[in-house]
Amino acid sequence: MTALSRILGFLRDCLIAASYGTSATAQAFVVAFRIPNLLRDLAGEGAANSAFVPVFSRTRALEGRDSWRALAQAVWSQLLIGLLAVSVVGIAAAPWLVTLVAPGFRGDPELLHLTIRLTRILFPFIGLIGMAAFFMGLLNSVDHFTLPSLGPVILNLSMIAGLFLWRPDALGLAWGVIAGGVAQLAVQAPALSRAGVRLRLRFQWGARDSHPGVRQIRQLLIPRTIGTGVYQISVLVDTIFASFRSLVGSGGIAVLYFAHRFLHLPMALFGISMAQAALPAMTRQAAAGDMEAIRKTCLMALRSSLFIAVPASVGLIFLGRPIIQTLLERGAFSPESTRVTVATLQGYALGLASMCAVKVLANTLYAFHDTWTPVRSAAVALAANVLLNSILVFPMKLPGLALATSISSTLNGIHLAVAVRRRIGSMLKEIAGWLCRVVAASVGMGIFSGSVWMLGERGVGFSGFWGALGWLLLSIGSGAGFFLLLGLLLEIEEARGLAGWLRRKLPLFRRD
Repeated sequence: MTALSRILGFLRDCLIAASYGTSATAQAFVVAFRIPNLLRDLAGEGAANSAFVPVFSRTRALEGRDSWRALAQAVWSQLLIGLLAVSVVGIAAAPWLVTLVAPGFRGDPELLHLTIRLTRILFPFIGLIGMAAFFMGLLNSVDHFTLPSLGPVILNLSMIAGLFLWRPDALGLAWGVIAGGVAQLAVQAPALSRAGVRLRLRFQWGARDSHPGVRQIRQLLIPRTIGTGVYQISVLVDTIFASFRSLVGSGGIAVLYFAHRFLHLPMALFGISMAQAALPAMTRQAAAGDMEAIRKTCLMALRSSLFIAVPASVGLIFLGRPIIQTLLERGAFSPESTRVTVATLQGYALGLASMCAVKVLANTLYAFHDTWTPVRSAAVALAANVLLNSILVFPMKLPGLALATSISSTLNGIHLAVAVRRRIGSMLKEIAGWLCRVVAASVGMGIFSGSVWMLGERGVGFSGFWGALGWLLLSIGSGAGFFLLLGLLLEIEEARGLAGWLRRKLPLFRRD
């Protein structure tokens, strides 16, 4: 489901790029969507994965289904009030928020007005996605992952429909986001009903909390949301820098958006998804005091994420130009937009493996209810990001902002790895040599896939979108196959596992 969502997300972004390019309308939508989207990431990755899931999982394991259902009802009642209040305040404070996030827009009154208008339409999405994250936390706590992962698929389809129904000033996109948020709630409701959850409007607060788990969630929610939010704040800092045309040139915010979207595909597929799937298991193992089991789960999640993240990073570096050129460069998206977006994407790609590792390592600490170590680590990374942005933006412009994010993410990953080692012991022996082999296979794959593309572009030749897309898919597919071959030759365990899965699942590879 996550893979399908990202494919549709690519299609959506291609349509947005063709319709608006890096124009003022694109800038306005990106900024307006960024504010609720940042809070969406906090709710989805910070609250559901880091506070809801551990408490719900522990309650169900130790106290039973009835207590789990009672906790769900108590949290639902209070969350609904809080999210409604945030949405109302956000709509009222839209002019101030836009000026804070994109101070460079103050020099263009028309752009500022459009951004404020779109922000007011989009802000209720925070409430919708917050409730969807709560539903996801409930379902994840019973190891149900499919329907929660379907929500983003519906959101992307809704945005695509809105783009076609009402294109001027990106208003159709904005209303498509709201419709998608409603649909995400609707698609998860039947699964909650089958799990025995019947949510009713019973408003309780403070000392009258009907379940002790509510207080546990409150105690976990603030530091864990702050820890997750530091990365989102770093994205916000990048947006502030990019809003100044005098620093980065025109269209900077839209360029960062498109580059980050291509980075987010492998990160969401394998970093966030693996960390999310491993958290309930690690929480139960930590509650049982089984250190060896949680160590194995963490190592499996970390290696599985990096096995994909490292070659994905190298692939984005070697094939960044043909990917952006083929998928985005049409309509309002110019060759100059391609050039800047590619350089920015490559800067982000250098930190992809670290970003994926951070998700797994932070969730390992959350399984022990260690809330403040990820916060401290992320705060140091944020300070480093702001400092590096201030230094690198002048010689490198937008790619400098992306590179600063990659370096600060790497610092965050190193700090979290040290903290996890104190909890479950060192994993360096299992990671170091293995990682060197994965990097070697990835570099070989990058050279091979880049050569395949150059052969098609300069040797064989192709024409039109479909010819370029076909050769791009050939370059990526053959590169993936070459990576798997190198992984087998270098005796990477995950490569053997993948090859075994292919033999079992795909008729082409079956042995009679």
